[in-house]
Amino acid sequence: MFKRLSTQFIFYTLVVMIVSSLIAFLLTNVCYHIYLKPKNDARITHTLLEQKQFIERHPNISSDDYFNQVADLNFQVVAVNNGQAQYFGTPFRLQNLNIEPLGDTIYHGIKNRPFNLFITGFFDNETKNTVGVQMKVDGRIYDVYMRPDVGQSMGEFRIFLAILLTLIVLFSIIFVLISSNSIVSPVIQLQSFAERIRRGDYSDVSAVDRPDEIGVLAREMEEMSEAIKSHQEMNERFVANVSHEIQSPITNLLGLTQQLKESQDSDIIAAIEHQSNRLSKLTQQLLMLAAIENEGVQLNKQPFNGKTIAQDVIQSMLFQLDSKEQLIIADLDDIMIVGHQDLIYQLLTNLLSNAIKYSPVETEIRLSLKLKDGRAVFQISDNGQGMDDETRRHLFERFYKTNTNEDTIPSNGLGMAIVHEIALLHNAELMVDSELNRGTVITVTFPETQHVLHD
Repeated sequence: MFKRLSTQFIFYTLVVMIVSSLIAFLLTNVCYHIYLKPKNDARITHTLLEQKQFIERHPNISSDDYFNQVADLNFQVVAVNNGQAQYFGTPFRLQNLNIEPLGDTIYHGIKNRPFNLFITGFFDNETKNTVGVQMKVDGRIYDVYMRPDVGQSMGEFRIFLAILLTLIVLFSIIFVLISSNSIVSPVIQLQSFAERIRRGDYSDVSAVDRPDEIGVLAREMEEMSEAIKSHQEMNERFVANVSHEIQSPITNLLGLTQQLKESQDSDIIAAIEHQSNRLSKLTQQLLMLAAIENEGVQLNKQPFNGKTIAQDVIQSMLFQLDSKEQLIIADLDDIMIVGHQDLIYQLLTNLLSNAIKYSPVETEIRLSLKLKDGRAVFQISDNGQGMDDETRRHLFERFYKTNTNEDTIPSNGLGMAIVHEIALLHNAELMVDSELNRGTVITVTFPETQHVLHD
């Protein structure tokens, strides 16, 4: 009926409170009629008889003064003389008293009031709901009827209220426990589903079909199980790819070693060195990915000079640049960047390495660091072979390689995946602008920049 669990709770609570209050009222009313009503009648009768003795010992007090004094003691009073009734104190809601001379009898209107399940006589402000006795006041005979003014009669009211509240709380607890089963039951089903996920069982939870938050949670758990299953399959593919990538250079090394045994060929030695470097770089990149994933839990960011880091990266790549007779043009400002210094160094190293690797000999590579809209922006551009649409779509996937011939352009397909992970950790924007045979421009924009040191 309700789509939100909170609405259900409110509805059930209101129903429980109403039902509990009704039951508690009925039981309290029964308690009043059986136990409290006779005691209340006896107390009023005792008080009225004491007043009768008092006024008969003081015959000179005027009737009006006397009845007003009694009313001031928090009573409602009806005084009947010769069939004429006078009222003192708080007015009665209903004047329904059958006025007949009392004589020596005592009128017990409170005790003899008929039982009514839905009406509590204690609060019934009627002239019938009184105690009456005949007395002589100021030389005249009066039939005096009296009842407590409920607004002032807090003794009985406290007992009534205590019983009422106790029963409300008791019945509320009982009914809430009963009604909570409709909420607890699907939660137990979700718990069972969570246990199945832990055991590797990713079957759905279609049995929990609700429009409220529990139903939403069930659907979220279904999606989560699909994501876990997909992640597990991806990890299995990752392990398979790693095994393949490591196995390939090892197989080549074994073959080359066998050839080297038969012939002392310098080309074979160079090939062994090449395959060893491939294996070494692959291991380094895998370790870097593992380190990034660990750092992602708690990334230690510190301010550092972006220009200094870029210069260090260029210095480390001078050999590769010289070997291809390439020229790097650096335009770097002194900008303080907030981030993980070692990871930013690795990001720039991977980007510059790719620019060198995929650019022809005797070409220019540009590296800049500028402040734009208060953010530090690294940009690396080359005049290399560029990328087609397919390559750009898969550029950041692990082990994706456009060229399967490792001897032409060695690659393990992890460099740009690492760049992407580092950018994500720093909430940096990573943009790639590239066309086939037109070169590539990669821009990295960092959100946390402190200031420019100097122009």
